[in-house]
Amino acid sequence: MHDVDKYGIGKVMEMALDTVNPNRDLPVHLSFDVDALDPTVAPSTGTPVRGGLTFREGHYICESIHQTGCLVAVDMMEVAIPDPEVFPDIDEAQIFETVTVGCSLIRCCLGESLL
Repeated sequence: MHDVDKYGIGKVMEMALDTVNPNRDLPVHLSFDVDALDPTVAPSTGTPVRGGLTFREGHYICESIHQTGCLVAVDMMEVAIPDPEVFPDIDEAQIFETVTVGCSLIRCCLGESLL
């Protein structure tokens, strides 16, 4: 998050892609861990931590990966339906919100744009 704050998500994505796929010619598998998002965006996850990615930053990552034309696989991790006895503060609305965001991120990986 320090680099996202310092450079912005666009530059961070450019630097990441330049590191792992400089010629944009290798297949890419994106494993998106939902708990990278701020819990105000995705509250129903295994390890919610304040200060994570915004809704828009998460979608920008997925849109950027799609735009490379190299995406061959994607998985969405840590969308959790927690045990209510262990996590009594999580309710059905928060689970629905997190699942909805996860589905939206996957759609962006496949070419849907928010704008």
